Amino acid sequence: MKIKAETWVMGLFVVLAVAYLGWLNISKPRILVLHSYDPEYAWSRDVNVGLNRVLRNSYRYQLRWHYMDTKRHPTAAYKQAAGIAARNVIAEMRPDVVIALDDDAQSYAARYLVNQPGISIVFAGVNNEASDYGYDKATNATGILERLPLAAIQEALGQAQGLKALQRPLRLAYLGDASHSVEGDLQQIRGFAWGPVVLQSTTQVRTWPEWQAQVRSLAPSADVLLLTGYRSLRRSAQDPSLVSPREVVTWTDANAGVPVISGNGFFTEDGGMLAVGTSPYEQGEEAARRALDIAVRGTPAAQIPITEAQHFIVTMNASLMQTHGFTLPRIYEAAARTGDKHLP
Repeated sequence: MKIKAETWVMGLFVVLAVAYLGWLNISKPRILVLHSYDPEYAWSRDVNVGLNRVLRNSYRYQLRWHYMDTKRHPTAAYKQAAGIAARNVIAEMRPDVVIALDDDAQSYAARYLVNQPGISIVFAGVNNEASDYGYDKATNATGILERLPLAAIQEALGQAQGLKALQRPLRLAYLGDASHSVEGDLQQIRGFAWGPVVLQSTTQVRTWPEWQAQVRSLAPSADVLLLTGYRSLRRSAQDPSLVSPREVVTWTDANAGVPVISGNGFFTEDGGMLAVGTSPYEQGEEAARRALDIAVRGTPAAQIPITEAQHFIVTMNASLMQTHGFTLPRIYEAAARTGDKHLP
């Protein structure tokens, strides 16, 4: 009889323990990481590094990742469908916090959550303005805006030995694809006080032939070409397939007739010479900290100010720098090496 009682008590303990653990799991805060792009995209990959530096104690919350994959599928129809799919994931998961990354995640999913009770939005990687998505008036949104490090780019141009020899102000041209993120980049570039650098032109194009024509026309009117977005270029007006980033970058470097730099760190991975870009690690870390403040610590999103990017990374290809006679102070090489972003 005593054995049966002990067995019954032990069984009850197991049942209660399982029930308690189940309750703990169900009651844990839920966080959804919603990416605009795909996990193989270098920007998303490095943002995830930043996220994972902070989101290390997953036993304290439920964590789910969803990728909309709009960089590889930039058509309006695909983005609309990806947005519906993302909103369905949100409705099914019912997260406490959605970490929405980059502009498409805001445009097609997160902005529909503005002022919705029981859910908070933490945005990052946003090239446009918070007001474009209604976040400036939202009681449930906070985040960090992605901003090109234009002052750092301007400083690097002023430090380049080959460009210092010019007997006139340096002329800068900007070229980008027709993506939504580039529209945000253009607002920043056109609004920046570039002096003594002269911003000669800013151009967006949709197709590869248009891009090639713009690049070939640059040399007489510009000393440096600045790029940010180039992943949405269609092969032609008739062929909607996308030109690979490496083809775009290597062809542009070979045919521009002037040094080509970028405001995105992954540029050198695609075959480019030099980039001074927004830190994807900062974007991920800041978004994750805000999500935990809201979901775990109970801080209302409205009490966490919206901020702008403060950090940047340097990436460089040493052989291309030498080929183009583009020499910078050694601190730039040290910065690239420290971040493991220096190619020989």
